[in-house]
Amino acid sequence: MARRRRVRPWREELKDLFAMHRGERNAFAVLIGLCLIGAAWVTWEQWIRPRTLADREKIEVLWWSLQDTTEGGERVSDGSLDDIRLFNFDPNGLPIEQWTDLGLSEKQAASIHRYEERGGKFRTKRDLAKMRVVDPHLFAQWEPYIQLPDSFPRKQWNKPGQWNGYPRDTARWNSDRRESRPADFSGSNAVVELNGADSATLVAVRGIGPSFARGILKYRDRLGGFVSLEQLGEVYILRDKPEAVERLREKLTVDPTLMKQIPLNSCTVEELGPHPYIGWKVARALLAYRDQHGPFADVAAISNCVLVTDSIRERLSPYLTVEP
Repeated sequence: MARRRRVRPWREELKDLFAMHRGERNAFAVLIGLCLIGAAWVTWEQWIRPRTLADREKIEVLWWSLQDTTEGGERVSDGSLDDIRLFNFDPNGLPIEQWTDLGLSEKQAASIHRYEERGGKFRTKRDLAKMRVVDPHLFAQWEPYIQLPDSFPRKQWNKPGQWNGYPRDTARWNSDRRESRPADFSGSNAVVELNGADSATLVAVRGIGPSFARGILKYRDRLGGFVSLEQLGEVYILRDKPEAVERLREKLTVDPTLMKQIPLNSCTVEELGPHPYIGWKVARALLAYRDQHGPFADVAAISNCVLVTDSIRERLSPYLTVEP
């Protein structure tokens, strides 16, 4: 007698169907999460996000363009094509009256003006033909009178091995490169003074790129000028580059007379606090001490303030003066 096959409950069949190991469960959870994020974004963009003025203007342009088309999608004109007046014209900034002379309705001409008000510009004849309000048959009559190029000229590339019309490997090309190179300090032993240099001068120094130059000038402005080249190691972008700092020290010099000093007995906390060697907390304490005990007799007297440590005094002193 044949044994009857045991029928498994449907719940067990469903459980086996969705049985997954840990990696598959994680991947499935990520997939579901991405689907939910996508659905939320579409919901936000389509139904929830508040419409801005730009969105409303786009809808207005679309509305007027639809008003100027038939149900079949073909562009129409208020007048007959036989009644238009043709003349040489540039479509950029053309008055509405002249657009109507060319065969457009006032609404169609207004839509072109709105396109220009939003930054649109006609650079070739093809750009004008792309406008929804311009009928192809009407454009065919305009085309000989439009004072715009048919298309942009293609860029002319030099033949391989040539540069500006002569062979790239000739002595003339090499000499022109040397003559056209701006005078800088990258190939000479000239030394650049750091406190008076601008960005272009620093970038001309070999080893200083635009990012290094910006970082150095920004820190110099915060300090009021460099006292020594050792301070280059304090520049944020150079802090973890001691080799670069060491190389730059051979190409730079510092003139301390170009530094900007802060008048200690008349400055405000807004003038003193941003300095990188003191900070707002110590600056407020120092000026409170001045208000309580009177003007400082010399710069060294700042050590009498409890929050001014020897390290702060040594680094900050060159940037302070008791003279008005």
